[in-house]
Amino acid sequence: MDRFVKEIAVGNETRQFVFTRMENVNGVKFFITSKDENKKDISFSLIRAKESNWKLTPGSLRWLYEIESQLSEAIRDTRLS
Repeated sequence: MDRFVKEIAVGNETRQFVFTRMENVNGVKFFITSKDENKKDISFSLIRAKESNWKLTPGSLRWLYEIESQLSEAIRDTRLS
């Protein structure tokens, strides 16, 4: 498993996101952990969509969709995809 950390602006604050690359028979995905605005632990996943784009899995928290492109870019920048 490969892992990296990225800070991403969410609203007026910067939050730390920990990305863990996972691979199985269904392909590659990234399991991500962070904290919400109340400092509560959260987790979610991104799966490969097209070429080098990554998309949130259905059922993710709504506010994550606002930063989905930044999360996808963080994965592309690491070259772990």
